[in-house]
Amino acid sequence: MKPARQSGFTLVELMVAMAIGLVLSLAVGMTMVSMGQQFRSVAGTSAAQVGVQMALSLVDAAGREAGTGLFSNGQPLCQQFNAWRAGAVVSNGAPLLPARIVAGGSATASDRLIFTASNAIGPLSAMPVLAPMASTDADLAVTDSGLLALNDLVIVGIPGATTVPCSLFQVTAAPSTSTACGGNASQCKSVTHTANASYNAPAGTFTTETRYGFVSAGAVSGPAVVYRLGPQFRQDAFAVLCETLVRYNAFSDSPGCSTAPLTMRGGANALVPDIVLMKAQYGVSASASSDVVNDWVDASGSWASPGASDIGRIKAVRVVIVSRAKERGNGDVTAASCTNGSGVVNTGPCSFDDAQAPVINLSGVGVPSGANWRQYRYRVHQAVIPLRNVIWST
Repeated sequence: MKPARQSGFTLVELMVAMAIGLVLSLAVGMTMVSMGQQFRSVAGTSAAQVGVQMALSLVDAAGREAGTGLFSNGQPLCQQFNAWRAGAVVSNGAPLLPARIVAGGSATASDRLIFTASNAIGPLSAMPVLAPMASTDADLAVTDSGLLALNDLVIVGIPGATTVPCSLFQVTAAPSTSTACGGNASQCKSVTHTANASYNAPAGTFTTETRYGFVSAGAVSGPAVVYRLGPQFRQDAFAVLCETLVRYNAFSDSPGCSTAPLTMRGGANALVPDIVLMKAQYGVSASASSDVVNDWVDASGSWASPGASDIGRIKAVRVVIVSRAKERGNGDVTAASCTNGSGVVNTGPCSFDDAQAPVINLSGVGVPSGANWRQYRYRVHQAVIPLRNVIWST
């Protein structure tokens, strides 16, 4: 009989099979790692995009409320204002614009956006000042109290004035009925704002201090009006700090930040991380009476501190926010430059396609040691915000 034939694998066959198995395992493993990196990159980019869109909606909402209570008879209530808070000067004739852009100073630095508006609940109308103030801290005689209450904030100014600042006051007593109305009414309301209160500065604090009245006469300036601002005066500000888009009250807060770990100070509310640049521009019309935006300008030159005639020309703002992906790519994944359709050259991606588009320059963004800015992917988010209260002059 022939012996039974044995079947099996030779040593060479086993080694070949093991080699093939190792190659396949390595390929599958590398594929999984690559897929994991791509998933993290896509998830991080998607999260950043959602976050920035939410932040843009907050910027848009603040912008659309800008100017509420700062206009009367189609004119800005004032060009600059005096304000005092908690024993310190907050504004000594500083600009008061419904929407103000503070330029970063260079193409690589972010701008800041500040929107000012009344947050009062209830009727919003100007109350004419009927009698001349005996002194800068004397009571204000107005046509009616306009729902003014104890501790409310008010702003008083002369619509259209170019050199007389507005003044921010706090009501320190419930308005009372008075007959001292300057001969302009038989009865009016007396609004008290005692000096040295939380928002009421002592005499001699500001460079230009005004006694307001029904008309200009001697040391008294008029015709002045009063607006109720409610319990708080807020200037909603948006800025990029520590590569994070933050929101804060520019009137009362002075924010800062630190990294490792990321912390915010001074009232800043962190909205979106991984934001590396924000640029903004004014949309201006040919005249204050026109509501058509015919040019976009940076907050530089004469537009760094617009005059009274130019404040009324600002009908909109537009903002560009650049976010960065968390994951570094393999090599340079972002183009070195982008030229838009109108010839504007950017160091990085483009934004708007017109000749006035803000310049994006990412060469100065911070990156880990050994990396460069082009090894990251970026997204550009942009919005145009009409200043409806400026257009409506309300």
